[in-house]
Amino acid sequence: MKQLIERKNRWMASHITEAEFPTPLSEQGLALYQDAQASLEFGTCQTSDSPNTDSLTIYPVDCHPLTIRYALVLANRWQDESDKEAIIEYLTQIMFEDASPAQLFVGFLKGKPAACGMLFTDHEHGSLICDVAALPLPNQQQLVTEMQQALAAKASNLPLYCEQLK
Repeated sequence: MKQLIERKNRWMASHITEAEFPTPLSEQGLALYQDAQASLEFGTCQTSDSPNTDSLTIYPVDCHPLTIRYALVLANRWQDESDKEAIIEYLTQIMFEDASPAQLFVGFLKGKPAACGMLFTDHEHGSLICDVAALPLPNQQQLVTEMQQALAAKASNLPLYCEQLK
């Protein structure tokens, strides 16, 4: 699992570290993201057989407008407005190749982005569900759970690990 997490973190950093001209704000966002990642715990996913409420319509992030929506939702994990701005600048730099090990998803509630998550797959080490977040709505925890369940359903038959949300 450790190698899987390290590979995901390298992939996430590569969008800034390998950029020709990264902005200072995107570099600050990467540092904030990495600091947050260092304090997370990961474990085996506890998938549920309980019925899903299906309040989210989930789309894979396959274009820049969806990357922006992903960034806007995930940035809500940070309280400080300047930190959120840096995180959004960083996350909107994510670029995808056809063979990308990461799949990002945005969940829409009543036509508006409300949740996001990542499924990172390394066929040697397994799959990782991470960066799951939802807007601070009354049903925030339900949306997070729904996103996790949807990503678990999309995972291959490899060992599956999840970010342990606090």
